[in-house]
Amino acid sequence: MFFIYPSVRRWSQVLFLVTGMSSLFLQASARTELENESVRGGSALSGEFLVKVKSPSILFSFAAERSLLVVPQPLLKTDAGFWFKIVDTSGEFDAARLESLGFDSGVLHAEPNLIWRAVSSLRGGGKGDDSDNTNPPPENPPSLPRRPRRDPQNGKVWGLAKIGAPAAWNISRGDVQVVVADIDSGVDYNHEDLINNIWRNPREIPNDNKDNDGNGFVDDVMGWDFYNKDNRPWDDNGHGTHTSGTLGATGGNGVGVSGVAPRVSIMPIKFLSRYGSGTTEDAIRSINYAVDAGAHILSNSWGGDEFSLALQEAIAAAAAKNVLFVAAAGNDGADNDTVPMYPAAYDLPNVVAVAASDSNEQLADFSNFGLRTVHLAAPGDVIHSTLPLSRYGIMSGTSMACPAVAGAAALLKAYRPGLSAVGLKELLLSSVDRAPAYEGKVQSGGRLNVEKALLQAGATPPN
Repeated sequence: MFFIYPSVRRWSQVLFLVTGMSSLFLQASARTELENESVRGGSALSGEFLVKVKSPSILFSFAAERSLLVVPQPLLKTDAGFWFKIVDTSGEFDAARLESLGFDSGVLHAEPNLIWRAVSSLRGGGKGDDSDNTNPPPENPPSLPRRPRRDPQNGKVWGLAKIGAPAAWNISRGDVQVVVADIDSGVDYNHEDLINNIWRNPREIPNDNKDNDGNGFVDDVMGWDFYNKDNRPWDDNGHGTHTSGTLGATGGNGVGVSGVAPRVSIMPIKFLSRYGSGTTEDAIRSINYAVDAGAHILSNSWGGDEFSLALQEAIAAAAAKNVLFVAAAGNDGADNDTVPMYPAAYDLPNVVAVAASDSNEQLADFSNFGLRTVHLAAPGDVIHSTLPLSRYGIMSGTSMACPAVAGAAALLKAYRPGLSAVGLKELLLSSVDRAPAYEGKVQSGGRLNVEKALLQAGATPPN
């Protein structure tokens, strides 16, 4: 997965390249540091920086002169340059000093490797996954019933009726050809209500220990775990399984609940730890993987209050590939227009920022808002959904609202496959149910209504 550009091979004798055992050591150290910082509430990993340079050779030369470690696999390539991660084990540098020292030699920008966190609360009876990290192999999905059967717990999911989902399902129940990447803490990919909607990589042969599709990931048959660096994106937190259920729990299979998109392909991508935290580096690699693997929509129920240019440029690269990026607005009860929560607050054409509403048609008291930076509301308070080990339970947060919008976008994409990311966003915002609680709080002035979105997309109401 790591490589050195041919033009800079001469530096390989003097530069501390992160390969082999050094790479494994740094990965383990970074995971330990992330868990420690998560407990302490830290905002970045000590000594880790993301650097943008005009060319790789500039960075390798710059780093060799200062005994900095470079991860040779670039994070991102843009028209303006390349992003890499570097590690300072001496403690002598900060981002500002790195940028100032390298400015004359083509270092364009340097920033800390920030820590991002899941944006949900456990109020309302919810709980995360308190089980051991079993990390099981994927099972084969069972056959679905020939005729749809009632999902017995749908009555506990108040948000489905509120957003017009049952009526929408008379128009579109989704399509497994539509791929939504849930970038989160992983997914219980064997869950009884998710297993039939888990994405399977058609270009990868399971368990042959080969990178069949040549994408740099061995046996990535159903996504990737960027936190543990393996091919089993198992959810040891509970957050990602819950968001996946809201997005796309299998509908009509006679068990559990239905997601907003009853038929969809959920691509499990893990970058958040068991404590619900992850780094900018792993977030970017997650986005890149999802886009390259063919995801149409990215669901992102995580955030932080520090700006990352690297993350912004990764999301902009997804926009250039026509990929919709749905993001949770945050749970601080704050105005994102004045105190931004990223990535929701990035002003990019493919970003949809989602606030949380409650069952009384009010903005949830914990939800962030923003007339300019938050686009619409969706149910996010006391949400019943899937949990690891084929369980079910309640969580609250804009984390729960975000996948409802991602699921609605999946239904729209299934009904009209030619819709662009911007077209999906416009339909979602123009079809909301407007209410006084959302006026002046979110850009659209309303709450998600997926039935109205489908009708605006040209659907004919069923008789």
